[in-house]
Amino acid sequence: MRNWLFALALILLSPTGSFAQSTATSTPSPAATSTDTPTPATDTPTPTVITTDTPTPMITDTPVPSVTATPFVSGVPCATDDPSNEHVQRSDRNGWDENGRDNHNEFETGNGTNSAIVHNCTDNRLRVRASIQLNTIPGQVVDPLNQAYAESTCTGCSTLAVALQIDLYSSDRAVDIQPQNYAVAVNTACTGCVTVADAYQYVEGEQDPREVSRDISDTIDQLGDELAAIQNDPTVTLPVAEARINNVIARFETLGGTLNQQRDEHDD
Repeated sequence: MRNWLFALALILLSPTGSFAQSTATSTPSPAATSTDTPTPATDTPTPTVITTDTPTPMITDTPVPSVTATPFVSGVPCATDDPSNEHVQRSDRNGWDENGRDNHNEFETGNGTNSAIVHNCTDNRLRVRASIQLNTIPGQVVDPLNQAYAESTCTGCSTLAVALQIDLYSSDRAVDIQPQNYAVAVNTACTGCVTVADAYQYVEGEQDPREVSRDISDTIDQLGDELAAIQNDPTVTLPVAEARINNVIARFETLGGTLNQQRDEHDD
């Protein structure tokens, strides 16, 4: 009884003065455990960019190769045995223009163009084509053109082109003397063939170029006869044919002018 009264007295004397207040049992919230896992410092160092200054290549002025005049292109029709085809062509240009400057008419100036062209497409066959031209050039400008072109597209064949040009000019008037002479030999899809181009240019100054000497006329005729004989002989070989032609051409070397030969050969 005394214990109960004592307990009651304690309640009445509590500072809240409330009999019905329940005892707060505030369970303290546990301190929030920080689970902030530290982010490992994985700062991968940026690799140092090593600058390898590759030197820019110096631009060297490569010299442009000089352009060699090539008066021919492939695509020449194949030679045939058509009787109307002249195996030896002959022509002449007898100029009368005594100036010749800025005049490109070869019939007026005498600065002719001579071309021997042959394309052999026949297997095991020698084909020879030739062109002979005599020019008399009375003017100040001497620039004739002589050219030989031989092409082979065959097997076991031989091809020979011969261009002979004789240019007689006025030794008193001529001041610009630049004759041009070219030879081109080409093999196209060719097996076991030999292709030769011979360009001969004989140039001589005369008091009156229109007076052609008998020696020159006879040599031209002899060469024409030799070429015809070669073409009518099926047994002749290219080396023999070329040797026979050169024997006649050599006569020009004794006539006092200048003989220039351009020769091109291709073997496949």
